[in-house]
Amino acid sequence: MPLVLPLLAGVFAANTVLVNAQIPLYKSFIGKQFTDGFFFYTDRDPANGVVNYVSQSTAESDGLVSWTDSTFKMAADSTKDSESGKGRNSVRLVSREEFGDGVYIFDVNHMPVGCGTWPAAWTTTTKDWPYAGEIDVIEGANANSNTSISNLVSLGLLSPDSRLASASGSSLPGNTTYSGQNAISLHTAPNCPLADRTADSMTGTPGNGDCSGTSEGNIGCGVTIPGKSFGGEFNQNGGGIYAMYRDLRNTSSVQAWFWPRDVTPPAEVLNSTATSVNPSTWGTPTASFKFKYGGCGGQFHRHVIVLNIDFCGDYAEATYTSSGCPGSCEAFVKYNPRAFTEAFFEFRSVRVYGSSWAPATLARPTLSIAFGLLAFFSFLLLS
Repeated sequence: MPLVLPLLAGVFAANTVLVNAQIPLYKSFIGKQFTDGFFFYTDRDPANGVVNYVSQSTAESDGLVSWTDSTFKMAADSTKDSESGKGRNSVRLVSREEFGDGVYIFDVNHMPVGCGTWPAAWTTTTKDWPYAGEIDVIEGANANSNTSISNLVSLGLLSPDSRLASASGSSLPGNTTYSGQNAISLHTAPNCPLADRTADSMTGTPGNGDCSGTSEGNIGCGVTIPGKSFGGEFNQNGGGIYAMYRDLRNTSSVQAWFWPRDVTPPAEVLNSTATSVNPSTWGTPTASFKFKYGGCGGQFHRHVIVLNIDFCGDYAEATYTSSGCPGSCEAFVKYNPRAFTEAFFEFRSVRVYGSSWAPATLARPTLSIAFGLLAFFSFLLLS
């Protein structure tokens, strides 16, 4: 019997489709609304980073957060050495509210770059991790730009003929290791593999198909995003927009799209005051995740949104040297404040559409599911 249920769940997961319907705006964060809708996390970094997350009052007095009517900026400190026994002062915002299935849009002008940096925009459960899920929409480490590399050379922290310095030029070539590429990924309970993916199901490059957060290295299942998706190239291009459609209860899937700033996205995505969106009209997703077994999506809880700038830690420490960065990650981060003048996020908006919204008419099971049910109940009667 235990073997039959996963197979049946897989039939459901493989035959449902995204519903063509407008999903209404649930929550929007623009400008000062970030400080109203998020709290400043100040506990120890769970990812073991060389970082000291500060309170709202400290962040405001030290100039680590600022806003206009249309933008919000959050930064790491770039003025002083780290205090004894602490990492570099930085900001980690966590939404006060938890959100479920729906569309999450991150419109970003600038993301942190620099050796040792580990910026992320993601959603996660507040309890029972990884069983209740995590979705990383923006994440990478040790990304640089021509400006940040030139800054390291001028500060005497990097030799002009080093691999990292000699790689940069007047313009950033595509997909360089120092500019970085974004990785969108999921972390789940064990035994939640993805269904087989066809070459035309997404424009990104799929990686590991095992999403388990308990596997060695906790890499989850990810998709690498091509083009100007991260780091120096992303910033030089004026940023871009990421949209993630979490539809786990209905289709056991997560889809994501990326539009660099020089590509025109759908009007409803670009318009920060749009009252609804319809992701079924957005074309082929950049990243596509569909669980092999429908029950895996049902394990996801409602999530908080997290925006943070970490340093070193489990990810950036492991890739620091291979990224061409100088010395040790911990010492570099603690004692070279002027190397982090570009370690900041600037958001135009973060918006959530739906949040466990369900359309009036869900996708109906196809005929193959009916046959699956018939076979299943026939098996019960004959056993």
